[in-house]
Amino acid sequence: MISNNIMNIYNNLSRESKHLILVRKLKEAFISFTSDLLDVFPKDNYLFLQLIVTNQLPDTSLFNLLNKNINLELIENEDEYYLKYNLIMLKDYKYYLNEIYEKINLDKDNKYFKFEQILNTKSNIFLFEENKEMIWKWLKIFKIMIKNINTLSK
Repeated sequence: MISNNIMNIYNNLSRESKHLILVRKLKEAFISFTSDLLDVFPKDNYLFLQLIVTNQLPDTSLFNLLNKNINLELIENEDEYYLKYNLIMLKDYKYYLNEIYEKINLDKDNKYFKFEQILNTKSNIFLFEENKEMIWKWLKIFKIMIKNINTLSK
């Protein structure tokens, strides 16, 4: 009953309002995803920094980054090589922040925010393989959300 009322309210909103709600939910989902990864890889400094950067990014900027950087087709096909070595979800994040991050240069060599950074020990490789299904599920959620936001943007 309550969910029907919520859906009725959502369906009566303007496209712009729906867009803003979904963009906000995408950011919340991405923060939850990064937190889940930190639970699995608690010593990974890059994931911790990803969480900090994500919290500093405006909602629409995070959407723009994910929309630009995530290959939706490769996510759908669960391309493992793409997941491990080419997926950089926050690539070029510094252009969306108000502060200057040139001095820090966290993403030099385009390795920052790649799963390749995590896969540096046998124990992390094992943990990654053990949690890969969860990672794919999150990425598919992002794919659906990005598609829905793009549909509202048209």
